[in-house]
Amino acid sequence: MRDERTTNYYTLLELSPTATLAEIKKAWHEQLQVWHPDRFNHSPVLHRKAEARTQLINQAYQTLSDPTLRTNYDTATQNAPSTTPPARPSPPPRPQPAPRSRLDPRGPQSLMMLSRQGQPKTMLPAITILVDTHEHLPYEFQGLVRVAGTIRQALPAGDYAIAEAPEIFCVERRHVEEFNTIFSNPSDNRPRFLQELEPLLAFPHRFLVIEGTIQYSKTGGRLGQYHKNGMMDFLDSLTARFGIKIVYSDGREEAEERVANLAVMHYAYYFAEQQGFGRCLTEGDL
Repeated sequence: MRDERTTNYYTLLELSPTATLAEIKKAWHEQLQVWHPDRFNHSPVLHRKAEARTQLINQAYQTLSDPTLRTNYDTATQNAPSTTPPARPSPPPRPQPAPRSRLDPRGPQSLMMLSRQGQPKTMLPAITILVDTHEHLPYEFQGLVRVAGTIRQALPAGDYAIAEAPEIFCVERRHVEEFNTIFSNPSDNRPRFLQELEPLLAFPHRFLVIEGTIQYSKTGGRLGQYHKNGMMDFLDSLTARFGIKIVYSDGREEAEERVANLAVMHYAYYFAEQQGFGRCLTEGDL
């Protein structure tokens, strides 16, 4: 792997030195999609190269997305020559399936039906999901039959809620690399993160969605495993302190579908109570 000290982070992310935070985050997402190691499972050599490149991409994002680290980096490298990153690997020779359109149907292909003994069946209407105005690159829930659409508005807590019952459910979404930064720099980032979670206590059903596989290990070996175990312990402490259920996902699409499914299931119980079928979800229900 190329030494990170000789790699220009702006060049690596294909950005100019004046890039905004939004541009940096967008470029980071795009580079991860191009270099995700799972795309190269057919070739062990390319897979190792993709893993090394992904680590550099994450290091670049962590540095450039932090104002202090970025200033220090710019100062240290302003007179150093830029190093052009290696060309992207060629596509595998074997044919690859065309990427699925975001408009293609996903998840269950019919609306949910509610029934109780002695009661007629009732169809659960498709729900609308509220998306916080500060959410960057938000989920759109396209192709999901049980979600009618989204509404952008400022939320009192979290990033996603149910428009038809905004007081019962909320979801805080974090990418695994954002969480790595929170965990790795506890004095600077952790207090702010915990403060952002406090408002979620007002909701009976609260979730933290971690988007991306937790496999952070810069050093490898026992020290790397110790770091990962510490991160999992920190997540367990969030559940103990805030009663937040942690939802893990390998990527954006899976996380998006998990959020949609959680919202629909919780609204189904709430809707059932409104229709006289029984009680809604209460604290501790699965």
